[in-house]
Amino acid sequence: MTRYVDLAPEGASVGRCVVLPGRQYTADGPLLFFATQVALDRGWDVRQVWWEAPARGGGADEITWVGDQLDAAVGGYDGRVLVVGKSLGTLAAARAAARGYDAAWLTPLLNEPDAAAPLLTYPAAQLVVIGSEDPYLSRDVLDALPGERRVVAGDHVLRVPGDVAASVASHGLVARMFDAWLAGLG
Repeated sequence: MTRYVDLAPEGASVGRCVVLPGRQYTADGPLLFFATQVALDRGWDVRQVWWEAPARGGGADEITWVGDQLDAAVGGYDGRVLVVGKSLGTLAAARAAARGYDAAWLTPLLNEPDAAAPLLTYPAAQLVVIGSEDPYLSRDVLDALPGERRVVAGDHVLRVPGDVAASVASHGLVARMFDAWLAGLG
């Protein structure tokens, strides 16, 4: 089952930002919470997707399911669309690429070829951020990506074990990077 939480900025909207969560990382997790706040501050309507992901299956079925979730969240919206995806949500990259959506991919699955392939040829603006200790980090793939890409301290949820202050700093850095990236989109 999927539901949406829609949030509107103060003033006129520049478009719709669709926030796609991870498998067990919801839209109120720190990365997506702060991304939502930044998007709202930058004038985007935000549609947070809250889903119950199917059992881990991987491959084409999972990519299709996530792409279908993106399409449903965009619905009949005919304005500018921005996608923010975390982990499982980054599997929407092929669908987002086909539609020309700008996107911020947070902790994407870079070491999974089917997940990384659309990021390597992404036709629109993309920001990719991943933790230095994320098990899904592939430095070769990251270095080959178009767009802005950054490695910050932390694991797959940007947690630095044993150092809460460093974990908070990583989240703050991502929020600032996302804000600067959005400002550059115009």
